[in-house]
Formats: sequence, C-alpha cells, structure tokens
Amino acid sequence: MMPEQRKEQLSVLAQGTGGKERPSATASDPLVRLIALERQARRSETRQELLFTMVNWTHRLIPYYQALFFRISASGGRATLEAVSAVATVDKNTPFALWTQNLCLSLIKANPEHKLSLAVPENLDKTLADGWQQWLPPHVLYCPLKGRGDALLGVLMLAREEPFSGAELSLMEMLIDTYGHALSTFKDSSKRRLSDLSKKKRRNIALGVSAALLLLLFLVRIPESVLAPAEIVPQEPIIVTSPAKGQIRDIDVMPYQMVKKGQLLLHLDDTEMVNQLALAQKTLQVVQAEYLRAEQKAFSDPLSKADLEVLRVQAEEKALVVNYTREELERQKITADQDGMVLFSDRNDWIGRPVAIGEKVMTLADPARAEIQIMMPVDDAIALDVGAEVKLFLRTDPLNPIAATISRTSFKAEERPGGGMYFPLKAQFNEPGQDQRIGLQGTAKVYGGTVSLFYYVFRKPLAVIRREAGL
Repeated sequence: MMPEQRKEQLSVLAQGTGGKERPSATASDPLVRLIALERQARRSETRQELLFTMVNWTHRLIPYYQALFFRISASGGRATLEAVSAVATVDKNTPFALWTQNLCLSLIKANPEHKLSLAVPENLDKTLADGWQQWLPPHVLYCPLKGRGDALLGVLMLAREEPFSGAELSLMEMLIDTYGHALSTFKDSSKRRLSDLSKKKRRNIALGVSAALLLLLFLVRIPESVLAPAEIVPQEPIIVTSPAKGQIRDIDVMPYQMVKKGQLLLHLDDTEMVNQLALAQKTLQVVQAEYLRAEQKAFSDPLSKADLEVLRVQAEEKALVVNYTREELERQKITADQDGMVLFSDRNDWIGRPVAIGEKVMTLADPARAEIQIMMPVDDAIALDVGAEVKLFLRTDPLNPIAATISRTSFKAEERPGGGMYFPLKAQFNEPGQDQRIGLQGTAKVYGGTVSLFYYVFRKPLAVIRREAGL
C-alpha cells in the first residue's frame, strides 16, 4: 500500500460520526488497537507466534466467532489449515479441516487478484455451499496475505454471525498488509539459510553422497538378522494332567516350587469316590454274608448248593468293584513323577475348578535344563538352519546378551494367542548361566546368512510391494 493511501485511510478512520477528527486517542480507539496489533506482529520471533497473533489477537480489533489461517503452496494449488483460534494443535485430516481447505481453494480461484472480500455461499458449488451451514457462521471475511511481488503466502478467514462493516473492512485491509509483510520475513529468512551453499556445490555434494550410498548398498555384505520375542522355557518338561474327571479340591504346592519325586501335588475332590467305595464295601459285605449263609445251608440242604456258585461269583464281582473304587480314590491324589520345579498359575485360579480327563494342570520341569523359545513373526521370517547364531536380550538385563544356537526350526506357521502368525524356533544356550531362569522373557536377535546392504535395507519394502502386487 502507498504511503498516501495509508494516510488517507487513517484520516477517514480517525474521524467520528460527526465528521470531525478526534482530539485524542484512547485504548478503545480502533487506530490504537490497529497500531498495537501491527507492532505485535512485527515483533513476532517465530512463525508460530505470528500465527497465534493472527488467529487470536485480531479479535481485539474486530470481533469474530472463529479465525482460520491457511498456508498456501508456492503453486497456489494446495491450502493447508495451519492455525485455528482458541485451538492449540490442528488435525489436518478432520472433516472440518478438509472442508475448509477446499473452501479456501475455491475462494482463491474466485479471487485471482487476491483482494480482501466477503465470501458468499451462493458463489460456491453445491458441495461447499451445503457444508457452510454445518461448519461456519453465515458471514466470512476472506483476507489474503501477500508477500513481495504480490505472491500469495497465506489466507486468513474470519467468521461470525453479524455482517462486517465498511470501517472494519478498511481496518483489516491495512492489517493484512502488515501480516503479509511479517509472514514473508520468515519465508525470506529460510530462503537465505538454504542459499548459503551455491547450486553447483550442492549438486556436487548430492552426486557424491548418492554414488557412495549406491556403492555401499550393492557391494557391502552384512549378516542378515531379525528380532523376535523370546522366552526361556523348560526342556522336555513333564505335563501334569488330570487322571479323572472331577473338581480340584486343593493344590499342595506353590508356583515355581521345587518338589521331590512322589511328592503330592494336588487333590481332586474325592467325596463321590469315598461314597462309592463305602457303598461297594457294604454291598460286598451283604453278598459275602449271603454266601456264608448259603454255604452253611448246603450241609443240610443239598438243593441249595446250586445257589452257592452264583453267590460266590457275585462276591468276587463286588470285591473287584471295591478294589477298582479304591484305586480310583487313590488316583484323586496326583504326585510328582520326578524331581523338578512345578510351573502353573496362581493356586486360587485352580482350586474348585472342574477339569476333564487329560486336561493340563501344571508342568513339572528340571530348572537345570532350559532352552529358548523364539516366536519369529511371519512378516520378518528369514532363511534359517539348525546351528544359526542367536543373541538373547532379557528384559531383566538387556545390556548383557546371552549367546545361543538354533536347535530346531519349523516350516509351518502357528497362530499366536494374542493374534498373528509366527514360526516357532528352539535354541540351546551355548554356556549354562545363572540368568537362564525359566519364565524370563526378552528379545532374540537371530542371525541368518550374509546379504547385501541394499537387500537388508529394502527387504521389508520389497516384501510389501511383492505382496500387494501379487508377484
């Protein structure tokens, strides 16, 4: 704006309703507030500080419901919502942001001269006009911010319910000149920092770095490796299962307790078996009593000898039932088959719980015989053979990895309990140590063969492209 035009606008704004110039300026004078805003904009030390002043402190000069600032690309074909009044951070992917960005581009196309104007819904297409009532008040002031050479740097939009007056438009026309000048200062300073190196020097550096990177990518070979979750598990454990269908009455050991061979581990509820044994014993006693009575009667009555053999067979049958019931009662007590450590969850989770025949209750393992179980994700799978090197980083001591060797691989993927597919691997420790406690978890780094650095860096992107393209 020319100095003469600015003086003329200041003279018009300084006049009162009667056409006379005011004798003095107060804090409520629009000119005082305008000068204060211009000073604050010029003193902004960062771009974010300037944007905050534009969308929030402009309200001191002109009241509005909401202010939006859009950053405009150099070509003018893209508008990005960068600041909103009374909002700390802006999400550029929300429906409101996307709609306002389209609105800003439409207003830029409708106003190629980039002048201050009032936006009217009737001049927009149907999609933008329909969203106007949902997102913005009826009156919107379009304020383009221009830099040197009238280049469009950004757009400030003010929205409110009441129409904008002519005096307010004149104030904003002067204020946006200051905003545009301050905004161009940050853009020019960044350009000066980028132009410190000459174009020829930057081109030579870029070519040299690109050639070196290509040489490294294609010539240097490094060991291929992959990270996978791992856990120390027992080697060849004994699974303790329920020998009969019933309900767990009590567990006589604690989790991770060392036990001896033959030590009692748990009790199944034997109330029903005790009653069955008592009933079988009573039945046996009755049959035995009848057999004795028939045997005594046979001395005086030869015809009763025919019933004697039947009663003897019945007595033997009832004796077998008693012995079987007694054995089943003993099976309600589950003992350890060998020395070791019992592995199971909390006792309270099992007491009173019904179990089926063969259902796993706990594991009996030798703590001196442990191995590593590795769950390698399918997406990260690499070619591995038995004997491949493994380094285990435990969560309890991640700075001291433990060396191990792959002892078993798998060609079939399994489903994880938490979701996803993985290849189960087993690894043996190279040296026994105190940190190899069963149950510890961590991350295993599995090493495969050597590959080029290019393949190592772009292995996952190439796998995604191959999967998406169906190659």
